[in-house]
Amino acid sequence: MMGNFEKTFDNSAADYDKSRPMYVKEIYEEIFNYKQINQDSHVLEIGTGTGKAAQPFLDAHCRFVGIEPGENLAALAKEKFRKYTNFSLYNQILQDYICADNSFDLIYAATAFHWIPEEYGYGRVYNLLKSGGVFARFAYHAGSDKGRRALTDEIQELYRKYMHQESNPVEFGETDAKRLADKALAYGFTDVKYMLYHTTKDFTADEYISLLRTYPDHMRLESVPREKLFEGIFRAIVNSGGIMTVYYTMDLELARK
Repeated sequence: MMGNFEKTFDNSAADYDKSRPMYVKEIYEEIFNYKQINQDSHVLEIGTGTGKAAQPFLDAHCRFVGIEPGENLAALAKEKFRKYTNFSLYNQILQDYICADNSFDLIYAATAFHWIPEEYGYGRVYNLLKSGGVFARFAYHAGSDKGRRALTDEIQELYRKYMHQESNPVEFGETDAKRLADKALAYGFTDVKYMLYHTTKDFTADEYISLLRTYPDHMRLESVPREKLFEGIFRAIVNSGGIMTVYYTMDLELARK
């Protein structure tokens, strides 16, 4: 059964696919340098969503299995990759996925592993991996528009008013990535490493509101303050020239069984 967080993504599947950023190519290059993937490799993605991180692995011709609990998200992914004979997708959570241990050469999760209880998640991944197999955990973290300080300040004031955020968001950094990488050591993994990457994505006012509708914490707000927050942000972007740039930090953690 899906929790409220997963339902939020699933209900906004089209917005999620359109609005969320693509991962930088350097993430995949680093993964493939760390673990060679070919047509004989068995790869599992935890939390496939609409398949935003699946293409490079499918193009490596591996035997790809995805797990996605959201019915609408899974349907989009299945449609997107319908021509790939090496693509399989299970519409369920990891806890319900039945598979023999020591089955996969690579398991990865893209902005999804934080939904899984840590002890269960790392333990299950370790068991599912073959000896020498690799776990890749990567994610993106949205940062404010560094080129439009007045817009950033106005939006932060709206968050203080409607979401009671008294302090400005702290940018994800190297200390955070190292902490995530080191977690794997407690579950038997070795050879851990981490990397950080940076990219940007421009949004119109409409596009940015579509993005916000995929954020669980925003959609948990009562309808009146949520719509006031969204209306305020929309007007702020329009009045600032019609474009807002999100500065994304992306992190990758790698570990070997």
